[in-house]
Amino acid sequence: MSWIGNIGVDMSEMKISLGGVMLFVKDMKKVIAFYRDVIGLTPEEDQPFPEHRFYRFDTGECKLCLHSASKPNEGRQKLMLQVESVNAMHQHLKSKGLRLRPLENEDGYGIFDIRDPEKNRIQFVGKY
Repeated sequence: MSWIGNIGVDMSEMKISLGGVMLFVKDMKKVIAFYRDVIGLTPEEDQPFPEHRFYRFDTGECKLCLHSASKPNEGRQKLMLQVESVNAMHQHLKSKGLRLRPLENEDGYGIFDIRDPEKNRIQFVGKY
């Protein structure tokens, strides 16, 4: 049994899940357009803050959040997006004008990486 301090919270019974991944970006309009129009993510219907400060995409239980920052992440992390068909996503992004490397095979799954307009790395993984 794990307790937090002396407040008596039993952490063994607390459900913890990843609610979101936040990328800090400098040019919100450009990055929002990239994830919405190029990648094809759906914006959350309920945006809690003005678009120029914070923006959230519906990516299942774990949301992709963009946060305005004067010093962005600068590509120091990788966002991994699982897709139903990595071949279809690869072709979709090619049709949007992105230059892509060929798909790699990793234990029967297709994988390829791209970068968003602010150099954040995105890896797509899925069955062919």
